[in-house]
Amino acid sequence: MLQNKIAIITGASRGIGKSIALNFAKNGASLVLVCLSDQMSLDSVKKEAELLGAKVIAFMGDVASESFCNEITSKTLDTFGTVDILVNSAGTITRAVTEEVSGEEWRRVLDVNLNGVFYLSRCVLPIMRKNESGKIINLTSQMAHMPHPSASPSYEVSKSGVVAFTRHLALEYAKFNVCVNNIAPGSIDTDLPKSMSIEARQRLKDAIPMQRLGEVEEVANCTLFLASEMSSYITGSTVHINGGSLIV
Repeated sequence: MLQNKIAIITGASRGIGKSIALNFAKNGASLVLVCLSDQMSLDSVKKEAELLGAKVIAFMGDVASESFCNEITSKTLDTFGTVDILVNSAGTITRAVTEEVSGEEWRRVLDVNLNGVFYLSRCVLPIMRKNESGKIINLTSQMAHMPHPSASPSYEVSKSGVVAFTRHLALEYAKFNVCVNNIAPGSIDTDLPKSMSIEARQRLKDAIPMQRLGEVEEVANCTLFLASEMSSYITGSTVHINGGSLIV
């Protein structure tokens, strides 16, 4: 599905980002993997993807840095010559309630979750515009559409900002055949749910109409669809992967 496509994936060392990277590798893409600080995990994902036949380069750094995003793009062009797909999966979250959120904490969450999406998208858009082809997929959150008592407002605001930014890009770049979409996961069985007590996990499941947590592979499969030509007439949309959580 992604033969001869070049994909940049942030947050690629674990969880949803890792699953997306390996799914893309299985489907023929060459990969540019990015993570903040976990070199061992990043190297492991790189090796797994290479065993699946993918050509892979990997970088550690902070997507909240404009210069790092410029570096990723420059090295991608040096290695592969173009960029076809960008998946903005990197993110951070805090749990402080509103009155306890520090200015530094507020800025950091917005820097990673919103500004990082802006910086890297801005880097690749001229390439996609010139090619008159491209896919940008942003990982937002169910919390952009429904507040959650255990999340800091900074997280919800950052993800809501990504939703608005995605719609704007979709409108601005539709004439260049660049499709920009969101995926909004609900409760997915990543590291945090796995660390919960049996009772806490059950309460989480009980609140979901499908009575289970989502799997990272289910998010990865949706991302593959949006990255492929199967979704060539879809742009400016948000796909919700949450087992029905927003209908209750």
